Amino acid sequence: MLDSGYTPPKSCEKSFSENFDGATNVEWDEYDDHLEAIFYKEGVEHIALFSKDGILQEYRKTLPEGYLPYNVRHQMDARGEIMNRVLINKGNQVMYEVIYRDAALRRFLVVVTDLGKVLQEREL
Repeated sequence: MLDSGYTPPKSCEKSFSENFDGATNVEWDEYDDHLEAIFYKEGVEHIALFSKDGILQEYRKTLPEGYLPYNVRHQMDARGEIMNRVLINKGNQVMYEVIYRDAALRRFLVVVTDLGKVLQEREL
């Protein structure tokens, strides 16, 4: 692990190790209501949020091109060019955050369920 200048509580370190074995380049930050670990696992960037007592609340990981479920990819392809894709696992609910660019070159951020239901959409 990389020393980012902040040492998380032992409970967070233990939970992190149990959930993300093999992580590299770990950097921790503390916020008012949670701790955040940014790291790489198998060459993919991840962000994990933990409660102060070490409970994993959410994690995100960047997805390579082609790694969206068909329902999500099909819907986003119809809107424009997919620029970025992130898997979000929050409370064991899987969602996807997708940034796409439309024909007018405007960029949008969309959060969708794994079945393709749009939860949020806004122009960037």
